[in-house]
Amino acid sequence: LLGKLRWEDCLSPGVHGPFFPRILRRRKGKREFGKTITHIVAKVMTTEMIKDLSSDTLLQQHDDLDLALDNCYSGDTVIIFPGEYQAANLALLTDDIIIKGVGKREEIMITSEPSRDSFVVSKADNVKLMHLSLIQQGTVDGIVVVESGHMTLENCILKCEGTGVCVLTGAALTITDSEITGAQGAGVELYPGSIAILERNEIHHCNNLRTSDSSKSTLGGVNMKVLPAPKLKMTNNHIYSNKGYGVSILQPTEQFFIVTEEALNKRAASGDKKDDKMLFKVMQNLNLEMNNNKIEANVKGDIRIVTS
Repeated sequence: LLGKLRWEDCLSPGVHGPFFPRILRRRKGKREFGKTITHIVAKVMTTEMIKDLSSDTLLQQHDDLDLALDNCYSGDTVIIFPGEYQAANLALLTDDIIIKGVGKREEIMITSEPSRDSFVVSKADNVKLMHLSLIQQGTVDGIVVVESGHMTLENCILKCEGTGVCVLTGAALTITDSEITGAQGAGVELYPGSIAILERNEIHHCNNLRTSDSSKSTLGGVNMKVLPAPKLKMTNNHIYSNKGYGVSILQPTEQFFIVTEEALNKRAASGDKKDDKMLFKVMQNLNLEMNNNKIEANVKGDIRIVTS
């Protein structure tokens, strides 16, 4: 029955909360004969394009990214050459595939369809997007939503127009060497019980939402919602020029703390280390590991721990 459904029928319509599934499509799994295929997405395929592939690689060429994704099974790879593409099937990622651009990431541009609610949504066990640009236009959901399983974003540019990257409860995300900008809320939003590893990324100019809601105005680079605690590891990221905080942590408690590096240094010098200890304790309880990150020039401050 699912094979006969329209694309629109495979999404949960009009629902954007963290506990409602966006993808209802079933996982295909491996092909019956067990082989994997490399899908080449380009108007014309030349021998130069495939010279680095092994001689026994099974190839299919498509001039349409949507068609390539529709023909994928777990284990397949989609190679995209420079150009501008749209693909409704990016909102229906259920199988373990690799989608990667060849060339400069700025030249592999994938734009969302304004008529769709979602752009990139995954519930695959392990899906990777590499060396490409995602450009959000009109979709109301997050630019990338990890509904379940694990997603890797490597060397990508994410130009948000609506919400940033959302990692839902029980899902996991790894982002390396990427850039996230322009989100109306936080660049990366972690729901309770999620896991994220962020390394060597730039997250900037987020929280462009015009609102009088003070809770939303705190959002900026990375936002964590606790209970149960998400797990976050951040290394060598640059989080800057966001209208909210660089990192905001929402927790259910009677107290809230606003902590910046400058404030911590001043209080440490005067012997008042109460907030420093509280921040350290909260980070320990959250399984939050931060190393060599540069957090600066965020309008509200660098780090905030606040009641939800």
